Amino acid sequence: MNFATNIVITGFMGTGKTTVGQRLARRLKREFVDMDAVIEARAGMTIPQIFARRGEDEFRALERRLIYELALRNGLVIATGGGALIDEAMRATMIRSGLVVCLNASKADIRERLAENANRPLAAGWESLFEARREAYAMMPYQILTSGKTPEEIAGEIAALDSGALYVHTPDGGGYPIHVGSGLLDQLGGEAESLGLAGHVVVITNETVAPLYGETLVRSLPKANLIIARDGEAHKNLDTVRRIYDELLALGADRGTTIVALGGGVIGDMAGYVAATYMRGVDLLQIPTTLLSMVDSSVGGKVGVDLPQGKNLIGAFKQPRSVIIDTNVLQTLPQLQWRCGMAEVIKHGLIAQPPLLNPDLWQLDAAEQLVRQAVQVKIDVVEVDPYERGIRAHLNLGHTFGHAIEKATEYAIPHGEAVAIGIVKAARLSRNLGFIDDGLVERILKIMWRLELPTDIALDPERWYAAMATDKKWKAGKSRLVVLKKLGEAAVIEGLPKDEICAVL
Repeated sequence: MNFATNIVITGFMGTGKTTVGQRLARRLKREFVDMDAVIEARAGMTIPQIFARRGEDEFRALERRLIYELALRNGLVIATGGGALIDEAMRATMIRSGLVVCLNASKADIRERLAENANRPLAAGWESLFEARREAYAMMPYQILTSGKTPEEIAGEIAALDSGALYVHTPDGGGYPIHVGSGLLDQLGGEAESLGLAGHVVVITNETVAPLYGETLVRSLPKANLIIARDGEAHKNLDTVRRIYDELLALGADRGTTIVALGGGVIGDMAGYVAATYMRGVDLLQIPTTLLSMVDSSVGGKVGVDLPQGKNLIGAFKQPRSVIIDTNVLQTLPQLQWRCGMAEVIKHGLIAQPPLLNPDLWQLDAAEQLVRQAVQVKIDVVEVDPYERGIRAHLNLGHTFGHAIEKATEYAIPHGEAVAIGIVKAARLSRNLGFIDDGLVERILKIMWRLELPTDIALDPERWYAAMATDKKWKAGKSRLVVLKKLGEAAVIEGLPKDEICAVL
């Protein structure tokens, strides 16, 4: 925990700043400061009385003086008034003093909460005020959507940020933490309430992970059940999803149930799709157990299943409530799966973070640092482009080539190995188009060889190209491929002639 800085909770009236702040302060054993309560004590009158007798300008002056005073202190949990950080200078002052979190809620929730406390000074015209402040609230560094969450769960999210969790901002005005560390699975039972796992939970996993971690996890939670799916990409389909729906119904799962996806990318994608569609959507928590799923599929909200015609052709965007990455599980990961995960890490290094290409990071004892750096690449991209309408496509470097290999071989080639081959093909295509030179292609080949990843496959080019042509990223029958413009920069190229693509196959 970083006790040298303050934690500042702000947001519109009715979002629960004081209640959450009190819970958080007790949890972290910090002093709690409610700015409105302090101002009332100093003025000797209530906030409504200050507004009525002295006016809003006088109240804002008292608020500004208190902000400057609190910014000089350390180790506090501070709940601000709804308008305290609308001013840019006040906002900057608090941001310099520590962690600033904005609580958001839907208009319907705010309307309901204000009906219980209509004596707030600005409650009468709250809807126009809500719209006027929306842009300023969006400037706060961290956003938490409070709808459907208990104060304890919200406090848990803020505590995670304070302890160094990564964070993803989502388009709905909220976000979710990504906890990265060793031994986190063993702590979930004790943190069930703050993680939203105190109610009915269904853990979906596979035959390999269930005896390793699934059964223990279910026993550690207050009210949890286990659903075990068959292992492997070949079972990531609607038939498996239908069986999971049947089991959920048999277990009495309802809209208050939380689904936990415990496994690699196949389980994360499939359980996430189930969470997005079962009863029109239930809460989802991702616990990836492979390096590949840690650095890629568990983050960003893309979920789905395969059809015979292609990979992930049925899917949705379903943001998790949180992601738990316990790097200890990598100790039981087979070497093949470690190598497959490294293919995605190398991809992140090539498109955005070249330091990931440093072999010193490719060790199990550096797993936490490796995962954090790779995940941050994914976060940076999905925050800018949450629905893959622009630069998020850059994360698909090598994937169109790789997905086609998987389809053409009926998934006999693991995803990571297929992606490794695809990255090499994308690099050669980039060279042929004049973007990069032979030196970078050679460097990529040597990286793959060092990691014992394949760089080619004996696959008929016509068959390979035909499989690529059904990829969901192609548009109106035209090719759409990701290439490297240079080390650390990718781009999407559309409409390449078939012969140019087949030249690298």
